[in-house]
Amino acid sequence: MHLLPARIKTNKNKVDIKNEINFFYLCIFTISVLFFSAFYLKIYLNKKVVLGTEVDTSREVTFWQEFVSENPLYYEGWLELYNLTGENEFLNKAKEIDPNHE
Repeated sequence: MHLLPARIKTNKNKVDIKNEINFFYLCIFTISVLFFSAFYLKIYLNKKVVLGTEVDTSREVTFWQEFVSENPLYYEGWLELYNLTGENEFLNKAKEIDPNHE
């Protein structure tokens, strides 16, 4: 049994309370850091999208289809359609127009 004066006991209680409050703040801070780290890690690991890399090519395809229908011997138009769609039909048509071109 400790026989501490009342004044020392109250200071000790204040120190204990301050330690408990500091521990509480430390726990809240640690939980917050873990939460935000997990949240931003999830965002970081998701597919990265760069603005302007995904372009809607449907309007370009429509333009080139209309253009080559009016100008069927335009080699670059058929190649552009092939580059946009990847369909071999357009590449074959370009090769028919100019078999020596690469």
